Amino acid sequence: MPEFHGRLVVLGATGFVGSHVVERASAAGWEIVALSSRDVDLADAAGSLALAAVLRDGDTIVHAAAVVPTKSAAGVSRNLLMTQALVDALAGIEVAQLVVVSSDAVYGSESGVVDEASACTPDSLHGVMSLAREMVCAEVSTPVLTLVRPAAIYGFGDTHNSYGPNRFARQALESGEITVFGAGEATRDHVAIADVADVIVRAVATRQGGIVNVASGQSISFSDLAGLVRDAAPVGTRVVVAGSESSPTFRTYDISGLARRFPDLVATGPAEGVQQMISAMQGSAQA
Repeated sequence: MPEFHGRLVVLGATGFVGSHVVERASAAGWEIVALSSRDVDLADAAGSLALAAVLRDGDTIVHAAAVVPTKSAAGVSRNLLMTQALVDALAGIEVAQLVVVSSDAVYGSESGVVDEASACTPDSLHGVMSLAREMVCAEVSTPVLTLVRPAAIYGFGDTHNSYGPNRFARQALESGEITVFGAGEATRDHVAIADVADVIVRAVATRQGGIVNVASGQSISFSDLAGLVRDAAPVGTRVVVAGSESSPTFRTYDISGLARRFPDLVATGPAEGVQQMISAMQGSAQA
């Protein structure tokens, strides 16, 4: 990996994505300023002034501070307030790069193949919020603006318990029963948190700008995903069906753009990623 000079400022440094970025960059020996809401509360009226007092010309910023998932108008407003505080703090400061951790929710949830040229048609509050954060950050004067749009993220340390590998793993280890809605036919790409952090750090090290989708390139049905979790979990774990799956959609990713940016990047496949997550969760429970 190329050398990185200067300071990496990570906002949301104790969150799911931010903490892994800090860990990955620390392993590379970078100078890091890790800021959480306890250090600088961007939702506070004085948040922008507090952040401006920390920042310096030449800093690289990873904006991973967000309240997610966003399921209400109040959540959208809070996230935009936090992002505007960042933009205000950067007035008069020349940052080398701004990396915005966004979401593939900006593309909506319809079936089809997604790449970096796909139209943004968000159909959820989380998607609307994510796209709005990107647009607000476009006001920042920086030579490199990077919009990182991960597919559904999973891995040890997740706090969202969203439907998919994170929830399935918790259910498997806590009750021995994984609940799938209906036939679980809908397909999605799920990306390991380690891969997301790795791509962000690589994008910083090489000053990659523009839109960067992060996915495994291996879409899988929720039914098959539940099977992978069952197989990695303790013997006796079973998959049960609850309710129905209305209008399943089928989403895949063309990750050729990611491969062109980082030719030596090897994405974590779902089977490997699920096994790693289950092992980490079991290790944590035994510690």
